[in-house]
Amino acid sequence: MVSKNVKIIIAIVVAVIMVGTAFAVLYHPPKTPFTDVSQTAAPPSLDPATGFFTTNGPLFAADFQELVEFNGSSATQVVPVLAHNYTNYKDQNYTFNLRTYAKFSNNQSVNASAIWFSFYRGLIMAQGPYVADYSGILFSGTAYSNTTIALPWGTIDALESAGYTINGKNMTDNYTIAAKDLDTILSHFNYNSTEMKVMSYKNQALVVNSNYNVSINTLHKYAFLLQDIAGWWGAIVEPSYIDAHGGVKYNSPSSYINLNGAIGSGPYIISSVGKGFSTITLKANPNYWVSSTAISNGTVPSIAQPAHITPIVIKYGLSHTSRVATFDKNQSQISTVAPSSFKNIIGSYYNKADANGKLAKSYSEIGTFYISMNVGRSYTNNTHFRQALYDALNYSKEYAIYNNNYNGTPEAFQELGPLSPGYGHAFYNPNNYPLAKQNLKGAIQNISAAGNELHFYVTINGHKYGDTSGTDLSSHTFTLTGISPATSLETSQLTIAIDSFKSHLGLTFNTQFVPESTTAGWKTPHSTPHFVDLGWLPDYSDPIGQQLIDVYDVSQGGIGNKAWVDNSTLQHIFTNLDFENKTAQEKAMYGVQNLTYNQYAYMWLPMPYDVYFVQPYIHNFVWNPFVEYFYNLMYISYKGSVSPSASVMPVYSAMTSIFMAGVKIF
Repeated sequence: MVSKNVKIIIAIVVAVIMVGTAFAVLYHPPKTPFTDVSQTAAPPSLDPATGFFTTNGPLFAADFQELVEFNGSSATQVVPVLAHNYTNYKDQNYTFNLRTYAKFSNNQSVNASAIWFSFYRGLIMAQGPYVADYSGILFSGTAYSNTTIALPWGTIDALESAGYTINGKNMTDNYTIAAKDLDTILSHFNYNSTEMKVMSYKNQALVVNSNYNVSINTLHKYAFLLQDIAGWWGAIVEPSYIDAHGGVKYNSPSSYINLNGAIGSGPYIISSVGKGFSTITLKANPNYWVSSTAISNGTVPSIAQPAHITPIVIKYGLSHTSRVATFDKNQSQISTVAPSSFKNIIGSYYNKADANGKLAKSYSEIGTFYISMNVGRSYTNNTHFRQALYDALNYSKEYAIYNNNYNGTPEAFQELGPLSPGYGHAFYNPNNYPLAKQNLKGAIQNISAAGNELHFYVTINGHKYGDTSGTDLSSHTFTLTGISPATSLETSQLTIAIDSFKSHLGLTFNTQFVPESTTAGWKTPHSTPHFVDLGWLPDYSDPIGQQLIDVYDVSQGGIGNKAWVDNSTLQHIFTNLDFENKTAQEKAMYGVQNLTYNQYAYMWLPMPYDVYFVQPYIHNFVWNPFVEYFYNLMYISYKGSVSPSASVMPVYSAMTSIFMAGVKIF
């Protein structure tokens, strides 16, 4: 016998099921856990001291935290996260009071020694992020050029104050001895009295003042320091985990941490890594130190809020076809496609009521895209040869590939390089130069001049140009190198370039694509390809220190300076420029633009927008030019009534589906 109350409950459930059946077409929960397929290439490394591509951004923002972080979408404003507060003395001494309750995901405290460890580890490893972002700030760029060791400034004095003996025959010897001593400290980090003497020495890059108070001292006044450390090159890692998995070795990446990641204090942790980083799964940090209450009452800034969606599955390097299909079938929540497929992905979207342009989110970036021409290798070491290619390229066609076919809007903008218009006219184009455009007459003149100088000739439309008694360069094949897996945009971009060079210069090119990790081996002009299709995005909004220097300073050769430009006048400006004097910087840009414009070391391509397709039930997708986006800020809501601080999961039970059936979800 069934009781009356039970009968009533059954009747209600049946009624709800019937309503659900009638309106099922309106409710489409995700068919998979939250899946992000927008990253078109796998990250080169899971170590924040080594990974240096945009594909690392959302992943590292989820796993790791910094003393201060960018405040959501702001490119300039930072907020204290691991730090409770900070003081800035004359833009050269920054002191941070840490949150005493912040924990790593293994429940170890985030203390001042962990801050010192993380920065000194990254600096002495001397991989891309720390070399590019802290030269002349936390270590001497000149000393690094002479010794190839990125020793934090003041380290030798700090070691000697603690009883170490540094008695090499020269500067390189001293730096090598100090680097090995620092390796030993970092690889056996046990907070003994000797280590504490080293860390507490006052006249060095980082100083441990007490358990929860640390200072950062820059070599010269630098007003961008807080923005600098807000990126993952300021990420704080748990020391004992590093030591248990290989420790630290100067000038060397950590193979284990590269492949498996480190322990951080962020809202997520890595739960699994697929072969070749094809898939990485994140789950909510079970020991996360920030509560929803701390966010709601303002104790901790909202950028550090706990995870609302778990798990997060990131699928890297999916084909363009798969990125379209998974989004249209509601099998992915974030995707990206080429502008030529906007109409396709919108037109095929599973919920016709929302099949419109609002699915796409486009953001104008700061940075440069280019084809670099290696000035340290044959042929491209000749200015006329480089200018010939610069003049031959069909810039109009390159720009046209970014027109989306949904409403015709270009998903890119044209720029001169090396700086971006976002910095203002005084930095970007003080000489009022026109945008690059194809110049076929100039291309012929320059390839002829190059041929006479280098003793080669090319054949164009049956006519020979250059030194006709020299080498027939038309029979030689050059290679354009891009990043794998090649996107449809990259393929179109290179096809236009190859056609331009063949049609107007008689030069033959093919393509090769390499993984991002390969670029870490480009440490000399000879090891860097002649032509590289890539780009440079600054890590924070310093136009000189983060874009101009990175693309043109020889100390950044192979890291940002893929063309290996080494110009004495530019080097003098980089060395002597007053980084605190904006007026002096703007004045210097007149001469700098002349030099860079007339070197033709780069062919500047259109700068594409950062484009994402995001499911409408995903809320609070926040984009930042230096991080991309933040998984922990996102939440799922079908009625728009779920608070961002609530715990919302993307995997729904059958009963949840029943009770949400009949609700129009967008």
